[in-house]
Amino acid sequence: MKTKLVALMVCSLSFVALADTPAVKTVTVSGSAIMQAKPDAVRLSMQIQQTAEKVSDAKQKVDEQVVALTKALRKLGVKDDQLNNAPLRIQQDYQHDPERKLPQRYQVSRDIVVSLNDLSLYSTVLQQAADLGVTQMNQAEFLVSESDELYQKALQQAFAHAKTKASLLAQANGLKLGSAQKINEQGYAPAPVMKMARAMTDSAEVSFGQTDIRAEVSVEFEMNSH
Repeated sequence: MKTKLVALMVCSLSFVALADTPAVKTVTVSGSAIMQAKPDAVRLSMQIQQTAEKVSDAKQKVDEQVVALTKALRKLGVKDDQLNNAPLRIQQDYQHDPERKLPQRYQVSRDIVVSLNDLSLYSTVLQQAADLGVTQMNQAEFLVSESDELYQKALQQAFAHAKTKASLLAQANGLKLGSAQKINEQGYAPAPVMKMARAMTDSAEVSFGQTDIRAEVSVEFEMNSH
């Protein structure tokens, strides 16, 4: 894990004159910090789909595939609370017969979401899904389980970054930096790493990339005479 500070040189000095009081001198600065971490969890989204003239036939095939996949995942150590099976979707299928001259067919599908806390299972789970006839694999979402804790660290570093800049500006004006008067948190967007899920051979090297967890603040400091 490495930390990278990004300087945002947007600063302003202000001198606020209040009635019958000395001017209050302040400086407003921004600070930011980025914590970089490797993902340690992944969320896989897949779909099983079958088409038949009878809804019951298509549903039975989908149910059988879901059961087989669930059993295979349990053998790999995936727990029930890591599996989320969405409700069945049923719709008419006109793709095979645009002119509607053949008997009506129905498409039945179910979405399955698998959450893995062990990335070593990633390729194996994908291969199992492919072997058991999963119709569609969506993009895999790679996550950092300790993103909240890392953000708190980034937030502290962003404030320290802002304070360092403010201190330099105060010294440049022959003043001493005082306490923070206003602190605004600019936002936080830890973007998950998205990759196309695909089965890989045992010899293939799997790279999960890194996630940037960024914190930004805007701080107004008071400046005092020495």
